[in-house]
Amino acid sequence: MAIDFISAHLWDWFGVYNIFTAHFYDLLQFVLLSYFYGNLLNTKKQLYTVYLLLIILPAFLLIRYVLNPQMFFEYSLLETYLTTIPIIIYATMHLYNHLGKKTEFYYVNIGLLFYLFGSTVIFLLYELLMMFEKYSAFTSNLLSLNIVLQYIKFGFFFYQWKLIYFNKNESN
Repeated sequence: MAIDFISAHLWDWFGVYNIFTAHFYDLLQFVLLSYFYGNLLNTKKQLYTVYLLLIILPAFLLIRYVLNPQMFFEYSLLETYLTTIPIIIYATMHLYNHLGKKTEFYYVNIGLLFYLFGSTVIFLLYELLMMFEKYSAFTSNLLSLNIVLQYIKFGFFFYQWKLIYFNKNESN
């Protein structure tokens, strides 16, 4: 809600569009979820991959914006994919590590994987259709589908929260 409020008023306050905040959102999401999966993944090779990307990717993005500050005011599909694909890979590695076992944050992981994969495909299709100037009801429906995926993700999050909360109370 706060993000929506700030994004809606950025033009009034600073003369920038809310696309400016998308860069920070993508990077913040990548950093936080990398730390999350860094705590969940258990092999040294996987942890090395997570922490190496946690250094290289933000440095790469910082260099891009230092060399071309105008990019802050343009949507970057590359940035979206560079910050999302590693999280999808981490989520998949976490699922693979715990095949057939009960795992912590299982439903959070499923929700993130489902949403990020679906959202990434939606943005790819949307940008592809926009590139060919094929705006139609289908492209509008793609954006609506992304919102539905967001709600499904939150459903997984709330279910995980319910499991954690009620299991804690039963043990007391």
